[in-house]
Amino acid sequence: MSSVSSKQPHPPSAPAGEERSSGARGRVLVISGSAGHGHTMAGRAVTSALRRRHPRLEVAHIDAVARMWSPYKQIYRTGYVRLVDKHPHLWRMLYEATDRSHPTVAHLLTRVAGGRFIRLVKRWDPDVIVCTHFLAPELLARPVTTGALRAPVHVVITDHDTHLSWNWPGIARYYVASEHVKARAALAFGFDEQRIEVTGIPVRHEFSEEPDVRRLRTRFGLDPERPTVLFLSGGFAPGPMCRAIQGIWRDRRDAQILAVCGRNERLRRRVDRLARPEGAVLHALGFLQDVRGMMAVADVVVAKSGGLTTSECMAVGRPLVISGSIPGQEERNADAVVEAGAGFRALTAPEIRYRVVRLLDDPDLRADVARRARRFGRPHAADQIADSVAAEALPVDGLWGPRFHGA
Repeated sequence: MSSVSSKQPHPPSAPAGEERSSGARGRVLVISGSAGHGHTMAGRAVTSALRRRHPRLEVAHIDAVARMWSPYKQIYRTGYVRLVDKHPHLWRMLYEATDRSHPTVAHLLTRVAGGRFIRLVKRWDPDVIVCTHFLAPELLARPVTTGALRAPVHVVITDHDTHLSWNWPGIARYYVASEHVKARAALAFGFDEQRIEVTGIPVRHEFSEEPDVRRLRTRFGLDPERPTVLFLSGGFAPGPMCRAIQGIWRDRRDAQILAVCGRNERLRRRVDRLARPEGAVLHALGFLQDVRGMMAVADVVVAKSGGLTTSECMAVGRPLVISGSIPGQEERNADAVVEAGAGFRALTAPEIRYRVVRLLDDPDLRADVARRARRFGRPHAADQIADSVAAEALPVDGLWGPRFHGA
């Protein structure tokens, strides 16, 4: 900590271990995990908010899964995808079993496979660590509790629920979606309520901006006056999308359909080949960056209940028809949306047709559900998390924050 490095700062995606000079800025390391898309997007949202609101900070964002031992990494990623997509009943059993106790053998294997990741974190020497995936808190628990790593660990829970996999020793602060999640974390797992901050799930800054719907519809080649329905596949549990679209057209031929199929090219081609009634509008799309724009032009969104998807939809204030849920965490997300009056479950094509058409036919109902969604959404969650992290990471009155007190 005392010597001065002549090196230039390393790229944020690949932090390295140059020493900090006595006048260095505070350092924040954001750690996500590429098993599912939402954890990574939450990490990017927090990283962006930190850089935008606190430019004095040096901020890096890394993927914990990508830094693991290669065979472990491959099994971790493909195993998760295969379980939730092909064997959801097995995933439910695993989810419920690991919510009761940490599997000892799996934890030991994870620690061995994560040696490279731990060394990287130590070399970069952050002042605060922010985790948006549960793998990082598990790997950091031992070095934090033994004093080998002195940076406080902050954890962002990215669903409308908590789970034992997020609960590890040495965590300084939790950021959660709602008061309900805070209560569950405290009552079920004994989290210290003083360390739990209700912020919402972090989404990108553009979700907090008021959209110009007419301009966006024109940009996407849509009629500003016709109703628009957005289908989001997300890659997992896409639901009966094709049959649902055809069902909606039987009742509302004027409905414009946007079907975002992610990286599922087979599904995209299948949707694109659907027979269209005369005058019907259908855009079958692949992976898109501008999800916010797509949500903004929609009157109704049909999607599975991923943590980030639900948070983004609520931030934009759009009724959500939930077409599928991964067992466990996404079922809890669906519960939260329905309880808030911000959407409906519809797990079959006829149910999707019914819910969507009813919302399109009843403007008052649609407006009421949209208001509830907007009230439930927390578009400024990333900013709130960034401010809380910065308060601990930045030096005050020439001294470093809590990590350095008494050092």
